[in-house]
Amino acid sequence: MRRLALAAALPLALALEAIPACTSHPSSPPAPPPPPFRQAAFYATLAHDADAFTITAGNWLEDYGDAPFYGLAFYAHASREQPTNAAWASRAEASRQRALALITDADLVNGDLQEMVMSTLGLIEAMDARGDRADLATVDAFLDRLDRLVSLVGWYIEVGADRSWALKTYGPTSISALIGLANLQYAHLLGGERKDERVAWARQMAEHIDSRAWNGTAYTFGLGRAGILLYPNVAMIAMQARLYQVTGDDAYKARARAVYDAVQPLKLPTSPTRYYSEYSAAEMGAKTRDYSTLSEHNYVVLALMLLYQVTGERGFVDEADSIVDALSTELHGRWCLSDVHTETCAPACAAGAGGATAPICVGTQCTADRCQDAVRHHWIDGRPAVPSDPSFMCSGCNLQMLYGMWFRQNRL
Repeated sequence: MRRLALAAALPLALALEAIPACTSHPSSPPAPPPPPFRQAAFYATLAHDADAFTITAGNWLEDYGDAPFYGLAFYAHASREQPTNAAWASRAEASRQRALALITDADLVNGDLQEMVMSTLGLIEAMDARGDRADLATVDAFLDRLDRLVSLVGWYIEVGADRSWALKTYGPTSISALIGLANLQYAHLLGGERKDERVAWARQMAEHIDSRAWNGTAYTFGLGRAGILLYPNVAMIAMQARLYQVTGDDAYKARARAVYDAVQPLKLPTSPTRYYSEYSAAEMGAKTRDYSTLSEHNYVVLALMLLYQVTGERGFVDEADSIVDALSTELHGRWCLSDVHTETCAPACAAGAGGATAPICVGTQCTADRCQDAVRHHWIDGRPAVPSDPSFMCSGCNLQMLYGMWFRQNRL
């Protein structure tokens, strides 16, 4: 798992998973019905795949830090829709308890801030799923501290990029936008007496981002990196769409639509639809533009669905479905525990441990290796990810895709 701490200068990039689920603001235009959902079979397959992901005391052991949001969010909703599935309800509650522990009196300086933010977003979504506000006081306390800290460092988070993998990978624009989205998630899903305060804070964040990153056509990555990249612009599409939904200000909707147009040069000439994921192409060793990550495309799918909500244009849903077609047909395949678990148990796993002839270490336990299916991390230069690539399979990315498909069926 990639650990992010404030000591590395607020590297909050994996708060990219903060693109929230929602219903439309009353000022949004009534959208025509979306195209029928045609991916139910793969949705069931992916849900079955996810049953094999390792979770110990609410901790997802094959994720990159995003599962505290998407695992909790999906299982909170899905377990209520399938109340006889005790395993899903157990996962939801275990994830909830760990999330509460992570953000209660949290050490924002030295702790894993990525998991804290993801946990907060998961708790917000879970409260919406349950229809209660049981964890609101804990969430309020964490967001209040986080927002104060972010405003103190100047709103646009760029300091410390020399020490932060996340800032260098995703960029200050993405990070800053999606901290704003955390406040908008709260306002949109939970409402309450502090809704206006959360919206006002997010509007200030948007103003600061515009002053630093808007070039008149698109949002820049930051840190002097040239060109148009997908992640910062997808983050801003989501933020602008959500701002429109909670304020009714047409300027936000217009900006979201304009930013979508600006990233079209990144769309690859492929069918089904994929975009060029330039942000990590060099890290993964891509030699051509034929490189697309599951993670970034999950965010594109969610942003497209938000665009549909605020514009009523069915073409955005068609494109989202086409991306899911690409991910499900081109990246779905076999992975084994030994492909992603490189940790060492103490004492070392010996033959017979965990009932296995050649056991491996998973977390702190010796167990038999096993193989199952999932959607792999990326497509690169004409092939899906393989175990020798720097990244191969991310359970949190799969849970994010699963949540996105739930969103497609229940939020549009």
